[in-house]
Amino acid sequence: MVLGYENCGAVKAAMAGKPVPGQIGSIIAAIKPAVEGAKGKPGNPVENAVKANVFQQIKILNSSPVISQLVQENKLKVVGGYYDLDEGKVYLIS
Repeated sequence: MVLGYENCGAVKAAMAGKPVPGQIGSIIAAIKPAVEGAKGKPGNPVENAVKANVFQQIKILNSSPVISQLVQENKLKVVGGYYDLDEGKVYLIS
């Protein structure tokens, strides 16, 4: 399961577009395409970006030859979830 969560700080940092210290920059760079893809959509911008990032990371995982083979053989399923911290619940989103 690829799990995104409410008010994710890394997603917020990617949305802010400001420099970040250390190795966190590589994580922010990986999130930026999802942030860009979520711009302008109705609803909460951070929630939209978090969910877009979940879908993006699922796509990246499924592009792996090893993972895609396991998925094709029904030995593995890659799913996405959104953890709502306020409710304490995880919702499947894929």
